[in-house]
Amino acid sequence: MAEARVKPKSASKTGAAGSLARRVLGVLIVVVGVTFLAFLLSYLSPTDAATRYFTDHGISPSPEQLVAKRHELGLDRPFLEQYASWIIAVFQGDLGESMRNGRSVSGSLMSCMPFTLALTATSLALTLAISIPLGLACAYRKDGILDNIVRAVTYLFCSLPTFFVALLLLYFLSVQLHLFPVRSTPDLAGIVLPTLSMGLPLSAWYVRQVRTVALEQLDAPYVDGLRSRGISERRILFAHVLRNSLVPILALVGISVGSLLGGTAIVESIFNWPGVGNLSVAAIGARDYPVVQGYALLMALVYLVVNWGIGLLQRVVDPRIGKGGA
Repeated sequence: MAEARVKPKSASKTGAAGSLARRVLGVLIVVVGVTFLAFLLSYLSPTDAATRYFTDHGISPSPEQLVAKRHELGLDRPFLEQYASWIIAVFQGDLGESMRNGRSVSGSLMSCMPFTLALTATSLALTLAISIPLGLACAYRKDGILDNIVRAVTYLFCSLPTFFVALLLLYFLSVQLHLFPVRSTPDLAGIVLPTLSMGLPLSAWYVRQVRTVALEQLDAPYVDGLRSRGISERRILFAHVLRNSLVPILALVGISVGSLLGGTAIVESIFNWPGVGNLSVAAIGARDYPVVQGYALLMALVYLVVNWGIGLLQRVVDPRIGKGGA
């Protein structure tokens, strides 16, 4: 009997170790894959940092000057040698230095990252604040006036790219109505327009998804059982339907974090918000490859950490997920 009890514990530990090993391997594959692609695209660029350096300084370089500058920046080495040197340095905690200003890449990214995280958090908070009540209301009043109006509006916003929404808000709220400055300031007032630019299109998609999930829950047998017991519709909607919809909603959050982090690059550059997206756009224009590669690595790691956190939240909301029952 004692042996029979020990074996499941041993098997459980082995399974946990195997799961952890798979997760670590998955993280390494994602990091190497993302950084390799970023490095390859930078390498295949028609111009390099050496050419851009002389162009920015108004110098028409001779072939000898270009060769010397490329050798100084290490751009004359084979591609795989450059990537291997960079990835080894990354695992040692060194992301290199900017080719534009010589600043530490990690320092530049860390100084800008709080602004990007703040913009992502406010955009996501706005999205959830709009989409959850509207999605539940549209599901409860299916094919009603509110449902038809909201579906038409959300269809319109789903068709608009984020940068176009940003330009519309900038024109009407800043240029015409003078409610906000044209160039954002790194404070509460400056984050409003970037948040609206990212949150409104995402909210349109979320409303449609929440409505679909809530409709599935409202058609479930347990809702009829609650109604037969005299439970109020308000409590059914917010205490039961919403709770049972949290797992797919959290999955939506995990999926959309990537689009939010990627979308900040365009929105931050439009509003001059001092985040890593704006930094990466400037680095791409200057062919500052160490910053571009550091940005790709940082976004991949943040995305992985956020999705890991979403997975933990889903297990808290529905413990069956951790046991393989859901």
